[in-house]
Amino acid sequence: MAVKLTTLSAFIAAAIALATASPAQAVDNTPLPAPTPLSPAAGAVVDSVPPFAWSPVSVADHYEFQVAADAGFNSPVLGRGSDDFTTQNARATLLKTIPNGTYYWRVRAVGSNGSVSPWTAGRSFRKSWTAAAALQTPAGGAGLSFGTDALKLAWSAVPGAANYLVSVATDPSLASLAFHTTDDPTGTPKVQANSLAISLALATGTYYWGVIPVDAEGNRGAPSSVASFSWSWPSTTTPTVTDLDPADPEVFDPKFAWNPVAGAARYEVEINSSSDFALGSKVCCTGTTIATSLSPTSPMKDNVYYWRVRAFDPDGNAGVWNYGPSFTKTFDKTAPAGPVTGTAIKNLHMRDNVTNDTLTADADHNLANGYQTTVPVVSWDPVPGASSYEVQISYWTSGACTPVALTVKTSVPSWTPLGYPATNPAGSLFPNPASDFTQLLQGPDKSYCVRVSARADRVNFDEVFGDPTYLKNGNTDDGSPNPAAPAFTWTAAPSGTAAACPFFYPCSTDYLGPQTGTVAPGTPLFTWNGVSGAKSYFVVVSKDQNFSNIVDEGFTNVPAYAPRSSFDPTTYPDETTSYYWMVLPSPNIDGSNPSPIDVAHSNYSNFQKQSTPPTLLSPASGTAFFDQPTFRWSPVLGARKYEFQVAQDPSFGSPIDDITTDATAYSSDTTYPADTILYWRVRAADENGIGLTWSATGTFQKTLAAPVPSSTNPTAGESLPVWTWSSVNGAVSYDLAIDQPDGTTRNFTDFRMPATSFQKLTGTGVFHWRVRAEFPKQGYGTTPGPWSASSAFTRSIGEPGGLRTDAAPDHVLLSWNPKLGIKQYKVQVSGRPDFATTIEDTTTDNTAYAPKLSDVAYLSGNQLYWRAAGVDADGNAGDFSPAQPLSLLPRMKLTVKGKLRKRRRANVSITVKNASGSWMQGVKVRVIGAGVKAQTRTTSMWGVARFTLRPTKRGRVLFTAKKAGFQSAGITLRVR
Repeated sequence: MAVKLTTLSAFIAAAIALATASPAQAVDNTPLPAPTPLSPAAGAVVDSVPPFAWSPVSVADHYEFQVAADAGFNSPVLGRGSDDFTTQNARATLLKTIPNGTYYWRVRAVGSNGSVSPWTAGRSFRKSWTAAAALQTPAGGAGLSFGTDALKLAWSAVPGAANYLVSVATDPSLASLAFHTTDDPTGTPKVQANSLAISLALATGTYYWGVIPVDAEGNRGAPSSVASFSWSWPSTTTPTVTDLDPADPEVFDPKFAWNPVAGAARYEVEINSSSDFALGSKVCCTGTTIATSLSPTSPMKDNVYYWRVRAFDPDGNAGVWNYGPSFTKTFDKTAPAGPVTGTAIKNLHMRDNVTNDTLTADADHNLANGYQTTVPVVSWDPVPGASSYEVQISYWTSGACTPVALTVKTSVPSWTPLGYPATNPAGSLFPNPASDFTQLLQGPDKSYCVRVSARADRVNFDEVFGDPTYLKNGNTDDGSPNPAAPAFTWTAAPSGTAAACPFFYPCSTDYLGPQTGTVAPGTPLFTWNGVSGAKSYFVVVSKDQNFSNIVDEGFTNVPAYAPRSSFDPTTYPDETTSYYWMVLPSPNIDGSNPSPIDVAHSNYSNFQKQSTPPTLLSPASGTAFFDQPTFRWSPVLGARKYEFQVAQDPSFGSPIDDITTDATAYSSDTTYPADTILYWRVRAADENGIGLTWSATGTFQKTLAAPVPSSTNPTAGESLPVWTWSSVNGAVSYDLAIDQPDGTTRNFTDFRMPATSFQKLTGTGVFHWRVRAEFPKQGYGTTPGPWSASSAFTRSIGEPGGLRTDAAPDHVLLSWNPKLGIKQYKVQVSGRPDFATTIEDTTTDNTAYAPKLSDVAYLSGNQLYWRAAGVDADGNAGDFSPAQPLSLLPRMKLTVKGKLRKRRRANVSITVKNASGSWMQGVKVRVIGAGVKAQTRTTSMWGVARFTLRPTKRGRVLFTAKKAGFQSAGITLRVR
């Protein structure tokens, strides 16, 4: 409440003391009396910068005040002008805080004529800001888990703290910091709030933390105790391995899967042939995946394998290895080594150009001597997972198979012998006819052994073969060599039957297969009736009926041709148009003098090559995913690999994924665009990498998960908040958007953990915030998910409390209680309760303010008001306190005219004016001191009181003025 100044007892007491001073004190040049220090007491220990008080000197016009860090006042503590100042107030306050330590202060009075009193003796006090924060959460020794717990540190607020230094380290001495802020990547994080969320993912281990308060000027306070917490990542999961097509024993098509690990951004899968996971035994896989399953895209050799998986957090910290069950990888292996029963190659049999026969005991097939034929053709059923086959032929001599005489590779499930041509009728249109450099001999005494092995994709340059199957006579084929008989006996070359067509060509009816209009699912076996007189044939295949676009040419001595080159398998691409083929007979065994390619005189046949495309198995069209999808399709006979595509348009003009894999499934490592229809398809690639027919197109949608803000998040408060949200599986980071009260939006990125706090939050009012997850793209970069629902937080800075007004004739001191979280305080003094204009508008670090009273408004006696508001470390000003009244009596100003000498009579005039400079009438002026007789006069209408004085000694005389409703005033005059 306001204090009305009505007395000046201290002033009068000082005047009496001056009037009764001894001659030694009243001699010429006697200084003004020094003020008496009141508080703080000498040697006082304070936790904040105190207000300073001293007794008034009645004749003082103002005071000089000093604070220093040494008793000699040679070390001003706050810089010139802030700790060494003048004031008309008998109270003084500093605007800045000071470090802990011992300090000294002093004051002296200064008269209106420039005379000064002695300095008071330096009085010491000790600033000891020892309040320490109490660590609250996590509790000491608490165990926290990444992926499920937000790492939020909280501590009690310390009065006088503007910021806090928060150290999180790997050692109890807090020397090895484990956490830094982005604006200071090497220093200790400094925050305004009394809480902090660590947004990066820490490595597993024990951590120690402590807090040091920092005042408004950066001075550190007492450190808190050090607490510890353990940080772990429960990264265990349950790995499984399954065969994608268990009904097909020929191929083990593995799919590895595991449960998602909370907080994991990626996973690493390692497949080894050694149970100790020796480095050199690793066969798969490179890189990492964001999916929770994996189907190897590259082939593996037949072996027993061991595998494991581990998670990585967004910062690349690895979790524990999780070991899956071992598995045996086989390809077309028969029992007991593999799951295939019977033979590895099914229905391996002999046939000829006319009949696709199996071995039976009849007159045509003399089992005692092997299958006897003029057109040896070996055929078998396609093997799932095989893209080609190896056929090995050896001679049968003396009741046994000799070493291999001929090894060929073919993608057609049939084998025919090729010849060795001396010419090439196709010429430059196809320069290298398919032929065998090592020819088999034919004749009644030439018998052969045959074995066939399925051939899968290569592992680097190593072949992956199934078990060999030996061709036997009869129906007792078990895949082993036949010790009793050869596979077949090649008798003399067949006699031709086609002789009706001119120019030594077969007729169209002699083309047995593929016949005109046939749709072949794979590269076909070509057969025809032998031409009378022909001993060899060229088979020419073209994409046009003019045979100007030849794609294949083979040379054979029998009327059958299973396409292959001299060294490698031959395959034909799928075509929606027809292939055309014709046979050019030659009367000679080496193909010389063949029939010319002359379409005007030739017969040909045509067919279409259309493989059966994969059938899409999962996901069903239209399926929506939150997790990474796994795509599956049916296997295709003859496929060596598969090409898998995902695109945003059904034409697949710019695929998002274009993957080649050996598996019949693919777990995507791509974060797809959210909430849009995506298209996927797959096609087989044959032995030569030729892409075959695409599957039908499937559709799916990827719905990326949005974080959910925690229900316990603060919605309002003065302290800077900590916001947390749910962890999103697969997210590598989070983005935060804040709509500020001024209408601007701030965006923050790369939060590694689902929590955030602030070093500063600019402004007060309602903030709206939302968060989204960022998901990794294949290779590098991220894809954002959807934003969470918007959350509101109302930031306020409440008014200071406990406002107190200490006002007296000689001093004014304004004070209030400290407010937590505030760096400074704004103090305003005004002559209006609405503070439209201000007399003073200043900022101080401390909780008290003593005006210097130099403004005329303090002298006028008008009603004044003051108020205070807190200001945080970001400069945000809070609410002002209600206006507090400040009533001061108006002051009078005295001037003296005249001179006094010892024992001489002289006239002296005292003029009295108010604060605005107007003369004051009716003021009683009294004079005492220096051997003069006390007298009282009243001012005239001109404000003048006249005295005739004869002082009896040197010294000073004191004139005092009093008038009801005004502060008393005084002035001295020296007697010479």
